[in-house]
Amino acid sequence: MHTFSTSASDDEIKQAVVEWSELLAQKRFTDALDMFPPAEPEMTAEELPKWIANYGSPDPYPDGRTFELTSLRALPQFETIVQGRIDVNRQDLFGLDPDHYAGMVHYDSVPLNGSPSDLTARFQIKKVGGDRITLEFLDIHVM
Repeated sequence: MHTFSTSASDDEIKQAVVEWSELLAQKRFTDALDMFPPAEPEMTAEELPKWIANYGSPDPYPDGRTFELTSLRALPQFETIVQGRIDVNRQDLFGLDPDHYAGMVHYDSVPLNGSPSDLTARFQIKKVGGDRITLEFLDIHVM
C-alpha cells in the first residue's frame, strides 16, 4: 500500500494516481490494487480488467466492443488531464467518517483505446495512523 504524509501536496497525490493508471495500462492489475487497495473486497485483480473492458460496468458493452486502459503519459493531453481532470478534494467528505477519511479523488477522462474517455476512477483518501494517508480505490465507472 502506497502511503503519503498527511501534508502531501495535491500534486504528489495526482502523480501517484498517474502511476496507478500506468500500472493498469501495463495490465498490472494486482500491483495497482496493492498500491491502492479497494474499498470493496469484491473488486479483485480478476474483476478490475472486466470493468475496464466493459466500459465501467460489470456487464459487457451493448454492442460487444471491449475497451483497454491505455497509457495516460502517451496522450498529448497528459498535462491537461493531470491538472484538470484529477481532482483531489480534501474539503468535502461526501458522507465519509472524518475519523477515518480525509476526502476523495476523482480521476476523470481515464484513457481507453488510446483516447480520453468519460470513464472515472474514484478514490477515498483514507487516514492511516496519525500522520499518514493512502488512497482507497472505490470504483471505476462512467459518470
